[in-house]
Amino acid sequence: MVSFSQIQSSNTRIAETLPLGLVAVFVGGTSGIGETTMKQFAKNTVEPRIYFVGRSGEAATRIIADLNSLNPAGEYHFIQADVSLLHAVDWVCREIQARESIVNLLFLTPGVMLTSQGNNTIESLYYPTAVTFYSRIRFVVNLLPLLQKASHLRRVVTVFGAGKESLLDGDDFPLFPGRYHQAGPLQTVDHGSLSTMMTLALESIALEAPNISFVHSFPGFVKGSSTNSSPKTGGVIRAVFKVVGALPLFEAGERHLFLATSARFPARDGVHLRIPTAGVELGKGVSVARGTDARDGSGVYSVNFDGESVPFKVQETLQQLREKDMVRRVWQHTVEEFTRVTGSAFV
Repeated sequence: MVSFSQIQSSNTRIAETLPLGLVAVFVGGTSGIGETTMKQFAKNTVEPRIYFVGRSGEAATRIIADLNSLNPAGEYHFIQADVSLLHAVDWVCREIQARESIVNLLFLTPGVMLTSQGNNTIESLYYPTAVTFYSRIRFVVNLLPLLQKASHLRRVVTVFGAGKESLLDGDDFPLFPGRYHQAGPLQTVDHGSLSTMMTLALESIALEAPNISFVHSFPGFVKGSSTNSSPKTGGVIRAVFKVVGALPLFEAGERHLFLATSARFPARDGVHLRIPTAGVELGKGVSVARGTDARDGSGVYSVNFDGESVPFKVQETLQQLREKDMVRRVWQHTVEEFTRVTGSAFV
């Protein structure tokens, strides 16, 4: 297991290992894990250019002041948008594409508690799944060309439900538009199915982009994170805190900075090479992580809050899904929804 001190040691070596001017995009960066990780990224890099996307202009003003205090040499740009809408995602991506020729890091945290009720968006996607799945994957495919052009660090991190992957029925995807709205107000999203689709979608993208590494993480219980509370589950989670404790928000930020920058999570094409795109060189006692296919350094990683790969039983479940052609079927469904809503598979 990678200790927190090893994680901190890796993070302190970012500035001397990675070049100046890294370009990072944080979606959901105005609160919680997205905000704290972004601040750690600003603090530990040299002259970074950071774009962060969210709804709250008031929060953005405060955060930009904090970022400038942490690293006055950086550039910080807020893009205000409702990323539950795929058309808004496309607009944000066009703004970034117009300003940048490369992106080194795409860090995704937008979402809602899966037990919360919601309605369909105006694009006929159920709001919780629009934010946590379709929106995130749309950001990935839209910004993929800029990530592939980076000469150093090329990474996507999505913070959601790693380790919760479960068997999925491809004949009845739980995320079809309108399904939950029609099912009634008590219907909730299946966390395991959504986590599964996230991991399988990343595997599909990695087949076309083997020079990019993809990390799907589970953040654990984090003090001060909005993902820990909802009308239905807040009391339960507070009770869990008393038993097992919760990570301080700053520690969650440091841990996710490690996921975003360490060579522990290389792209499939870079696993056997000491190349700068792999990230910060591994410290003593730290090895390359096991990918979702149970092979070390295979490019797609499902990891717990502590940076460890999920148990083999989860990887066995994913293998069963691959044997049922679910990687292709999940991707086919996702592209169909993208095309239905926007008229294209990407921008």
